[in-house]
Amino acid sequence: RLQNSLSAHCGSDAARTTAAQRAAQKMPLSHAAALDKLDAILSSGALLSQVQTRRTPLGEAEMLLETADDVFLYLGAFAYPDTECGFLFIPSVETDHADDAVATPFDSGALACMKFVTPPAPYTDGISFVRDHELPVADYRTLLGALMADYSRSVDHHLFDPADFTCACGEARCHPFGLSGGDRRGATFEVRIPQRVPLRPPHLRAVFVRKGYELPGLSVLFALGITIERYEADNDADSFHALRQACVSFIQENLLS
Repeated sequence: RLQNSLSAHCGSDAARTTAAQRAAQKMPLSHAAALDKLDAILSSGALLSQVQTRRTPLGEAEMLLETADDVFLYLGAFAYPDTECGFLFIPSVETDHADDAVATPFDSGALACMKFVTPPAPYTDGISFVRDHELPVADYRTLLGALMADYSRSVDHHLFDPADFTCACGEARCHPFGLSGGDRRGATFEVRIPQRVPLRPPHLRAVFVRKGYELPGLSVLFALGITIERYEADNDADSFHALRQACVSFIQENLLS
């Protein structure tokens, strides 16, 4: 249903479609965090949901969507602003969750309260829009490939800026599902996995941390063969941009080539 709602501006191009679908199957999943959360994450040995970490109060969006016991991952490079470190997983992290993981072609939390992102008519609330756009993890990558083929100049362009909906010919396009407002989170695919995502190989591919802020707990992951990517940032304000750029470069060079 969702794929049938899409359209190609310049018609189908077999080579572009093939390249986009191949990249969609390889696209990693990411989770970014503030630096002051890193030690607790490493100590847990897993990314944990708000319920599992006993966070109080629970997030407003998660309460509304009943997703407080889910871990949130996002397709492609880190998308959540004001973060300084992150974890990058290969697609196999979804293997054991074919029956209980859920995907949406946008950040669900951005729709829950409709503070920055609004759904199209006739929707009057974001929650029903989220429900109508949820997909099992077995299916969503085909939809992702279609979006990269028809709503982005190229796979690399989508990786750099998924919110820049543009045909390969350069013609600007509207959001494929009619959303308005927000930033790249309104165009970044989300995958929700129940309760916990272990920080272990083979699923965890790399951890990104700013140079000079490496914690001792990272040595455990390094000993397991997980790449520790250290990025440089001129100042705190530039940290997220540098983190995201380091992630984009890593994906291009190691996972999509």
